[in-house]
Amino acid sequence: MRKLSSLLCGLSAAAVSLTLPAQTPTLIKDVNALINPNDSFPSNGRYGEGSHIARDFITVGSDFYFVANDGTTGSELWKSDGTSAGTSLVKDIYPGSSSSSPYYLTAVGSTLFFRANDGTNGSELWKSDGTAAGTVLVKDIYVGSSSSSPTYITPLGGRVIFSASDGTNGSELWVSDGTAAGTTMVADIRVGASSSSPAYFYRINPVTVLFAANDGTNGTELWTSNGTAAGTSMVMDIYAGASSSSPIYFTRVGSKVLFRASDATSGSELWGTDGTAAGTALVKDIRPGTSGGSPYMYYSGDILGGSIFFYANDGTTGSEIWKSDGTAAGTVLVNDTYPGTSSGYGYWFTKVGSNIFYYANDGTNGSELWKTDGTTLGTSLVKDIYPGSSSSSPNYIVEFGGKALMSAYDFSTVGRELYVSDGTAAGTTVVTDLWPGTSSSSPSYLTMLGSKIVMRADDGTAYGAEIFETDATAAGTKLVKDVYPGGSGSSSSPAYFGTDPATGTTYFAANDGTSGTELWRTNGTAPGTLQVADIYSGSSSSSPNYMVRYKNEMYFRANDGTNGTELWKTDGTNAGTVMVKDIRAGSSSSSPAYLTVFQDKLYFSANDGTSGTELWVSDGTAAGTVLFKDIYAGASSGSPTYLCVAGDTLYMSAYDFTTVGREVYMCDGTAAGTVPVKDIYPGTSSSSPSYLVAWNGKCYFRANDGTNGTELWVTDGSAAGTTMVADLNAGSLHSYPGYLCAADNGVYFSATTSATGYELYFSDGTAAGTGLVKDINAGTTSSSPYLFPGFVNLGKHVFFRANDGTNGSEPWTSDATAAGTTMIADMYPGSSSSSPSYASINRGRVVFNASTPATGYEPHLWSPGLASSEAFGEGCSPSFPTLESTAPALGTTAVLSGVGYGANPGILYLNAPQAPKTLVGCNDYIDLATGIFIAPVVGSPNYSHNFGIPNDNSLLGIRVFWQGWFVTLPTLFPLQTTNGVEWVVGN
Repeated sequence: MRKLSSLLCGLSAAAVSLTLPAQTPTLIKDVNALINPNDSFPSNGRYGEGSHIARDFITVGSDFYFVANDGTTGSELWKSDGTSAGTSLVKDIYPGSSSSSPYYLTAVGSTLFFRANDGTNGSELWKSDGTAAGTVLVKDIYVGSSSSSPTYITPLGGRVIFSASDGTNGSELWVSDGTAAGTTMVADIRVGASSSSPAYFYRINPVTVLFAANDGTNGTELWTSNGTAAGTSMVMDIYAGASSSSPIYFTRVGSKVLFRASDATSGSELWGTDGTAAGTALVKDIRPGTSGGSPYMYYSGDILGGSIFFYANDGTTGSEIWKSDGTAAGTVLVNDTYPGTSSGYGYWFTKVGSNIFYYANDGTNGSELWKTDGTTLGTSLVKDIYPGSSSSSPNYIVEFGGKALMSAYDFSTVGRELYVSDGTAAGTTVVTDLWPGTSSSSPSYLTMLGSKIVMRADDGTAYGAEIFETDATAAGTKLVKDVYPGGSGSSSSPAYFGTDPATGTTYFAANDGTSGTELWRTNGTAPGTLQVADIYSGSSSSSPNYMVRYKNEMYFRANDGTNGTELWKTDGTNAGTVMVKDIRAGSSSSSPAYLTVFQDKLYFSANDGTSGTELWVSDGTAAGTVLFKDIYAGASSGSPTYLCVAGDTLYMSAYDFTTVGREVYMCDGTAAGTVPVKDIYPGTSSSSPSYLVAWNGKCYFRANDGTNGTELWVTDGSAAGTTMVADLNAGSLHSYPGYLCAADNGVYFSATTSATGYELYFSDGTAAGTGLVKDINAGTTSSSPYLFPGFVNLGKHVFFRANDGTNGSEPWTSDATAAGTTMIADMYPGSSSSSPSYASINRGRVVFNASTPATGYEPHLWSPGLASSEAFGEGCSPSFPTLESTAPALGTTAVLSGVGYGANPGILYLNAPQAPKTLVGCNDYIDLATGIFIAPVVGSPNYSHNFGIPNDNSLLGIRVFWQGWFVTLPTLFPLQTTNGVEWVVGN
């Protein structure tokens, strides 16, 4: 036999070289190449006076003001005259990318008052004349970096009145004329450090406001102020004593201001006031008694025929549309939209011509556009915009050109878009599908500016959520300015990678933005990355998961939209992607999970609707897919999880609460031999084993024995051999080992202690050899090593993600030493995270998902230049001989080992490149014509063979295949073959 060194060198010309010294991860393909435009998310930054919805942007002169984020300055104050050139940042109040977050924008003449945070003085009162120089802090009311947090800023003559806290008197009543000296507390209504919390200011006349406040004695009641201490007083203690009437929703009707309040007699009802105690009284007890009609006037304001419109509940008709002119006789039910005691409600009341437009629900057509002239006969559904019982929920309704302009949705056609209505069904149409298809542009803050409407909308493809204008025509609906230009890549969110080593194909789930989340495959190149099948046709998702190679095909679970989530398989083609069996017949799902190959069969958990979630087995045919064992007998579920093959045994976590709770089970390939290994947490309590992995013929997992917390355990299949490896977090505390990965040198995992937080740990199977590898994020903060369902084995290294506290969550690798535990690359530069979550080894390379600013979450490839060994496929034998190997690193000895066929002789063959199958019906990876005989072995039943790897850099990346053949003459099967093993020679 030739020397082993010359043997490998001789094979190098025929073998395929895939790996090089470690490289930076690269994008395989941008599966979802759509660009997500950046959004400035303009908002109106307003409070609706009297506690009403702030429908629009605030205008000062010919400009309107808004809050937006251009991606550089954070959320700051902007203004626009409705043109691109006239749209600009007013001032970067909080310098840099941080946000001052202006809010409570209020105009007093040509001056805009608001609150903002400059990063030094906290959130305080500011003003602006529309220029950067004229945008200044009025006063640091709560001196220093703390915030006075001005709220409910409301005009009062030439001043503003608001609530704020100076740090001494609590949140109290303040007034400002725009100067520091003229910014003073009006009254300490609740004396001392407690707060009276003035709220919902509403001007009863230009120099007087109504509001709610709590003086600590009378509860939250109705107050009035003219901005002086002497002119500030409680109007009336409506709910006598310390209880609160909680006045809210102030709305003027004629000479009165109507509002909602509660007293001890009538509950929450409609009240009116002229600002005096004598002029404050209950308007009408809509729901007689103490229950209260609860008039809701948040969307009220527009007057029609001397009345306001709102919804209330009289106890008979449900919450329906009412109107009031401020008198008991004039406060009446307009229409019982949803007949009977059910509620039709009513929102966004807006006067358009001689009608009030709003939306309500009649119980048949969903929440749709209605109109009323204030009479029952004159109240009608305008149009069922979203046909059927679904709701279009029109909002931001405004009058424009004698018609109603609004945002509404019909997800069957256009999503939420801009609509116009003349009050007829035929005249109610979509203006334009700004974001094409069923996605939504979501128009909002519709504001009249000259002869057009300005609004926020999102076209989804070019500009994102920005300021748009419209004249109620498609041609006249266009962008005003792209405040935050550019965009970022959409994510295909690749997940659940599963590799077929025999073909070098990695399968995964991904969403290309068109077909939903479907089955894809890649060979590590862009041209070789393509969708296998659109299982759930259209934009819906089949969500393939739990991929595993079996019988030269990839098995997984998926949902085709008809049969629920069931067992599927693919040969890598659309035609060859088929459902194996509809285990739970009909549209319900059996939800197969934890697919694992054992003894030439596919084992998994599934629920047929009768036996609960139990252990199933399949030979790849519908007839051969059957319940294997009902672990928790009857309709209850044994719920086997984390299936793991170690040696000749299948392990899993399962429960039978009649006996042992959730514990570790073993299976020898028979139902009778599927039994609990050990009741780790005695009785029906559960040790809850999880993250099961096989290493050195044993199964490692985490479990809780009820005494030592959740720690690392191991089993050899016997009760005596099932023990805790190490109590990392001593006593009853938990170390919570997770994401276990069995590598050549031991088991890697994530765990936590009080000293380190969640960090990377390693075990060689002994207590002494189990410990922290590296405190990646030093101290008690966690680096949170993660990869689902476990780290990726790279021989004596692993691939995982971690966060060092500086670079975000990025890909890392480790060889179980602190020095050898390093970040691979900062793929998302800075403190942001690329967050790899799923990965698979593909011929010595790691295929994984990660996010970058340019592409979003997409599949990436990393060639570590490390030696790798991977067992794959099945052999051809009724007795299941196996073969596995340590990684073929340069200058080391790789160990090939497995379970033989009794005491029969066998032969280990080496082949490069991989051979086609040579025997019909068997899975053979060695061509006897080109394969090279390496060594004889004898199964007794275990065997092993050492193979020295030359320390020769020319061998880096050489890929070869192994298989064991056992001679069993004279028998029905004279040749018994093992599974295949793929080697990639590396460091």
